[in-house]
Amino acid sequence: MIKDREVLALRIEYCSLISTLYFQEPDAELLELLVKDARTRGRGAEEMSSLLAGGWFQLADICAEGGPEAWAERAGAEYTTLFVGPGMPALTPCESHFRSGRAYGHHLVHVRNFMERAGLEPVEGASEPEDHISFEFQILRHLIEKQKSDGEREDEWLALQGEFVRRHMRAWIPSLLEDALKVEEALFYEAFTRIASGYLVWEEDILKDWGPRLEDDELMHIQTDSVWKGPLYDAEPPSSEPIEEETGSGD
Repeated sequence: MIKDREVLALRIEYCSLISTLYFQEPDAELLELLVKDARTRGRGAEEMSSLLAGGWFQLADICAEGGPEAWAERAGAEYTTLFVGPGMPALTPCESHFRSGRAYGHHLVHVRNFMERAGLEPVEGASEPEDHISFEFQILRHLIEKQKSDGEREDEWLALQGEFVRRHMRAWIPSLLEDALKVEEALFYEAFTRIASGYLVWEEDILKDWGPRLEDDELMHIQTDSVWKGPLYDAEPPSSEPIEEETGSGD
């Protein structure tokens, strides 16, 4: 199945969609398109993941009333609350921030090193770092496209996909999406989150035989970046005993 042309097309479509949903607020045109086929997509996704299917059905229920403009207004407000602000946004959807506690940390370096090894060029002038959730889904999409177009190296591209999903995407995105589900007013992004979570579970399953094994991967562990907190002092107070001077050899 992993090499089936229709499956490749489906994977590319999902990666593009999820990347778009987390890069910017969805507009009325996109939502109208998604809602139109939401229940059909849900039924088609039932064999892939119940969570993925449930997200599509939930989206259809949310949009049972109203129209595209109203949906876009609500979804846009949710996106702003979750990822923009005003003030501190509810979530920072970047791997380094989620895994090490600060943005632009060493996990971003790992992503950039992976891209270089896979021959993927960084996007000049990008508004988000390469470890942003949207960008990571784009990286996976590019790897799938490489598999589709480069049949002689198909196994190599599959191994890179398995590596990237396990070492990066599945190491932090589920926790991000779990936090997104806790924001009660985010109805649209609750559905989108179920779609993204269910799809990523499916990706991990179909790529389980490709790439390095999970248990051998040190990048799976949360690694907090060390932050300088000033000079360090001994925890114990100095001794009250007088210091004995060393006796010189000539004495």
